[in-house]
Amino acid sequence: MSQPVIGKSVDGWCARCKLMLAHTIEAVVNGKITRTHCNTCGAQHAHRKSAPGTAAKRASGGARAAKNAPPAFDYEALLRGKDVKNARPYRLSDRFECKELINHPTFGIGQVVAVRDSTKIDVGFSDGMKTLAHGVSR
Repeated sequence: MSQPVIGKSVDGWCARCKLMLAHTIEAVVNGKITRTHCNTCGAQHAHRKSAPGTAAKRASGGARAAKNAPPAFDYEALLRGKDVKNARPYRLSDRFECKELINHPTFGIGQVVAVRDSTKIDVGFSDGMKTLAHGVSR
């Protein structure tokens, strides 16, 4: 693993945005990142590798990575019998329910497969499963 460098980007928990986002490294002490600022909202804070109450993801992954992976799905079967004309346009601020159809401007038509927590959903699209934010106020 390479040493962290001031000015480079790193993923971390932003306490203001309440999301894992890209941050810029501001301070490094003894090879550890100590201070960052969020590239989205600009908040400066101590570096947090993961969200509060969760363990940081390990590089090796192993069985844990398979356990946390989104479920496999068949896109054709997912949309069978659904009216895609009624798909709701995706907006970051909107909240979505499980099995709801959404129309994402980049990924196209998809179905919400799982609601992870108050700010994340797993959505099945034609090119695979995506995790999206929802219900985020600005």
